[in-house]
Amino acid sequence: MAANTPEISYVACFTADDGVYSCGHLHPTVREAMNCLIPDGGSFIRAHDSGTFRSLTNREFIDFLESLQEMPWSWRSRAQGGALAVPAAERAEEGAAKTRE
Repeated sequence: MAANTPEISYVACFTADDGVYSCGHLHPTVREAMNCLIPDGGSFIRAHDSGTFRSLTNREFIDFLESLQEMPWSWRSRAQGGALAVPAAERAEEGAAKTRE
């Protein structure tokens, strides 16, 4: 007999004056659900597990935190002027290449 493995998906939620709303569709990962977040401080991710919504587990919350820096609206992914920042690893590689010249 196969074990019952619950189907877990994720949904982006946001608050409004009259309640809590979701993006309206289920995502297979926390990272994908984050694409539906509205970066105004009132959005959050909930897990949809066995037909009910729940808070993220510690592991899911870590996935959320690790994905934050990849979001296009994240201050970590933008330079001060609004253009996309170059990752530090790429800057280090450029610097090393110039040193070798």
